[in-house]
Amino acid sequence: MFAGYYKYRERSYFLQQTADAVEEEAYALTLGVGAYGAFKPNQEGEALALALFTQRVEDLRNEQRRRQQQLDQPAEQTSPTGAPQA
Repeated sequence: MFAGYYKYRERSYFLQQTADAVEEEAYALTLGVGAYGAFKPNQEGEALALALFTQRVEDLRNEQRRRQQQLDQPAEQTSPTGAPQA
């Protein structure tokens, strides 16, 4: 019951998923591919690429927080008859 309440497996899965996505963004930024391929390798282009990177990573973090909050919500309790309790 304790492990089910804290949902360690789900938390671990979602954290790993977010970490992998952030690492993928970092590689794309470093290599200048994907969403970062359109930026020129000058100071202005690098600043724009970093701004995009920051925005995308913050989006990933916000999504992780949303998933975490959903896991923190208590499950709807049911009575022994199976009907939801008010």
